[in-house]
Amino acid sequence: MMWTAKKDPYMLTVQPDDFFPDPRREDENFGSMICFHRRYHLGDEHDYSSSDDLIKDLYIKAVGGGERGEQKYEDLTEKYDVWPLSSQQIQELNQALMSQIEKAYVVLPVYLLDHSGLAMSTTDFNDRWDSGQVGIIFVSHEKVKEEYGVNYIEPVLRLQVEERLKGEVAEYDAYLRGECYCYELYEDGELVHSCGGFTGAFDKAVKDMIEYLPDGCAGMVDDLAETDDMPSMVQTLRNHANILVGQAAKDHEHQPRQKSIGVEH
Repeated sequence: MMWTAKKDPYMLTVQPDDFFPDPRREDENFGSMICFHRRYHLGDEHDYSSSDDLIKDLYIKAVGGGERGEQKYEDLTEKYDVWPLSSQQIQELNQALMSQIEKAYVVLPVYLLDHSGLAMSTTDFNDRWDSGQVGIIFVSHEKVKEEYGVNYIEPVLRLQVEERLKGEVAEYDAYLRGECYCYELYEDGELVHSCGGFTGAFDKAVKDMIEYLPDGCAGMVDDLAETDDMPSMVQTLRNHANILVGQAAKDHEHQPRQKSIGVEH
């Protein structure tokens, strides 16, 4: 699939960026995204064997760490040391653990939709058959304070942090969906500029390209037209180049005649 726009002497092409790297492997992310899935390796690399291990680790760190944290965790979970736990008991235990974790971390759930491709979000897809929570994305309060240079996290700042984490999930969602684009700009039939790594819905991605395009070319994104015929695309570029070459030849023929007329004058 490719999109093209022409504005002599330029031609702009936009296409999927097949070389866009995994943002959870290549980028320096603000949050940590830890996921668990039996078929896919999602999110950040980690050594947790299960979500229970992750929650236990975050809880212990949140309440002070070390032996003190371990003991608090044992004291809390001992109350639920029965088998099998009812759904209500599981919910109570999770709420008790998360209430402490959220005193030290900003945490958002991560949901996966696995249907004709993968998609990810911090909100439930409400598809009981093909979706469900696969992990969380989080950042410690200490890291937030250091990042924003504050001693206390106001509610407004917490919302900003949540939006930042949602943005990281949205970027990863675009990567999973294959919504990654790059552009090439040709002048007189020759490639003069290219850039990749634009993610999200197509309309958003091409708008993000505007600030990278040279002056006079930004408006070309509004004229992009879809084509899925690569051979015709190549031929179009060739035709475009031939027209320019032909025009240049005519100009060359015309210039000497102008000069000779000037001499005779």
